[in-house]
Amino acid sequence: MNLKEAFQAQNVFGKLNEHAFEYLEDTGNLMTVTEKHFRSKVAADQPDEELDVTNVNKKKFPAGELIGFLIKLLEEREKLSRAIHATKAAMDFDLDTAVDANRRRHALASTLDALARQQSSHTVMKNAGRGYVFNKDGNQTEYRYDIERIQTIDYDRTKVRKLLKKLYAEADRVSTEIDLALLNTKVDYELPFDIHGDYDSIIEEYIEKNK
Repeated sequence: MNLKEAFQAQNVFGKLNEHAFEYLEDTGNLMTVTEKHFRSKVAADQPDEELDVTNVNKKKFPAGELIGFLIKLLEEREKLSRAIHATKAAMDFDLDTAVDANRRRHALASTLDALARQQSSHTVMKNAGRGYVFNKDGNQTEYRYDIERIQTIDYDRTKVRKLLKKLYAEADRVSTEIDLALLNTKVDYELPFDIHGDYDSIIEEYIEKNK
């Protein structure tokens, strides 16, 4: 498999692990529940009855076999992680650094894009100002006046746009290198079971094959 497929498998392993844990944490999935109705004790002519009232939504994963699946999954996740680590260590391209740097480039580009779109503004706020003067009788009186607010950008948007263009170009170049590395770099690992399909089906198929 290539590196991209290895990362996808790593993600599926993690989801399968969570799915199996959730199953085991639900006691309704782990117990058969029966009820004994002792009718004859109060009505001699009525028969006693034993009923299966197990959760009708209970899945059919035997706990012991599911635990076995989790142990296998633990082993395979470790094996896959070691294979990925060895593969990346042997590459002449520092994948982790490239991915991290590109993530930061895109974050910076988002900020610069907002700066490039910023505009100066001019607003007149009618009667927003308030002041006081004394009239001829010596009484203090209020007066209202307009306020003009001017917001002027104090950076060069042209330079920001040029930098943004350069940043996007570099991010695209590195993204291409990352994509090629993911597709063309082989990982020495073979899947122990099919990881395609819904999680229940994957677990059921594994358990069935390993009975």
